[in-house]
Amino acid sequence: MGEEATGRGYSAGLEATNSGYAVTVGLLFIMGALFAFVFLPGYLGPAIALLLFAALTLVYPFGTLCLMMLSIPVHFVLRRSPLQISLPDIVLMGAVIGLVASAYWRAFIGGEKELVRPFRRAYSSPYFWPTLLLLGLATLSMLFLTPHSVAALGSGNTGLKIGLRAYSEIVEPLAVYALVMMTVRDKKHLWLVTDALFLAAVALSFAAIVKAVQLGIHPPPQMRSYFRAESLFNQPNTLALYMSRAIPFFAALALAVPGEVVRRRIYLAGLLAMGITQLLTGSRGGWMAVAVGCVVIAALLGRFRWLIPVGAAGVAGVVVLALRGENRLAGLLNPSTGSGNTRMRLWRAAFEQIRQHPLTGDGLGNVQWMTRYIPASRLRRTELVDAHNLFLDFWTKLGIAGVIAICWLVVVFFLQAWQAFRHGDPVARAFGLGLIAAMAASIVHGMVDAFYFGVPIAVLFWFMLALAESLAANRIE
Repeated sequence: MGEEATGRGYSAGLEATNSGYAVTVGLLFIMGALFAFVFLPGYLGPAIALLLFAALTLVYPFGTLCLMMLSIPVHFVLRRSPLQISLPDIVLMGAVIGLVASAYWRAFIGGEKELVRPFRRAYSSPYFWPTLLLLGLATLSMLFLTPHSVAALGSGNTGLKIGLRAYSEIVEPLAVYALVMMTVRDKKHLWLVTDALFLAAVALSFAAIVKAVQLGIHPPPQMRSYFRAESLFNQPNTLALYMSRAIPFFAALALAVPGEVVRRRIYLAGLLAMGITQLLTGSRGGWMAVAVGCVVIAALLGRFRWLIPVGAAGVAGVVVLALRGENRLAGLLNPSTGSGNTRMRLWRAAFEQIRQHPLTGDGLGNVQWMTRYIPASRLRRTELVDAHNLFLDFWTKLGIAGVIAICWLVVVFFLQAWQAFRHGDPVARAFGLGLIAAMAASIVHGMVDAFYFGVPIAVLFWFMLALAESLAANRIE
């Protein structure tokens, strides 16, 4: 009886935070935080923004979740000195602080049982044990294996700084999971946060296409003949990693979700822009990932006909890009050249490092070994901090147990998403399909590039895990 009363009180609290008053106050917090982050000098701006985002999480946690999805495109362009911290970083840290403060506030109001409640909810999650293993390994790595003074590849970053960044990418995105589980309890909020993610992907696509058109009309003399889109991100491959997750997800929703005619048409229009952008990235791993995601959708729906025009358009786009300059398709077929050769050199170094430290790995911040066989000319303007392979990256960073932890999480995710796809209502079925396709694409891409480490893709990873669990358990009404 007491547990039921606590649950009702918790639900009532969430309803209160979704009221019109909470939304209004939340918007004021967002505007104040953005102003502080952009305009206030030195450490003052980020500090005030952090406090306001924490307050936003207390008052209107769903607003924090949507803002997180919307702010991903500016992760590499909207940063503040001297910390060089980005807006999504501040939002994530504010969410962590706000969630902790919220737990203690509920404990102050409702008693000690409310303080234990979040831990009980976490323990009931199918992701609890692999997540605990991942967090424990990352913490041990930071305490005992992270170098503190070794410069990382001449970039000016120390091993400690790189390790802390990787550690934060494991810890902070858990706030996204918590926010989804707390606030996405009905179809309205499910669609709102999905639309926020869609707007972010479209904004990145629009920026990439506009720049491509501008360069096509007025190409600078020094520009090489082959243009690779990076949009607002730091490089084309990072943009491709984001798009290879977004495209299959929204393709499944556009094809499989019942009703929602207007939204489906808007998603299809946005998918056209995303597809063009993915082609412009020139990322062969991204092309393969999207192709696999589309095949997964077709296979699970039993509708292969739509792959014919989509595949034809993709092949035509690749051919056009190949005719314009550097032949990325030829490099795909011949991995001994270009970036394929660089990856093979990197993987060779990773295997050697694993042989030296098979159990513990080399730590989150140790990246010096990555340059062992790579010519210095290929490392210009590049900060190499991952092994460009899911298994090798986690093994070198966190040891064999790190590989077990991430694989455990992914397997549980697929079980949850499959449950939603097979036994959920029509909307849950469509979302389950999109989640399965997006994760399949991210794994394929993760075989030749980053799978987890990086704020944009880490946020999407935990967002997908949370949605799969909520849909499988029928928590979204």
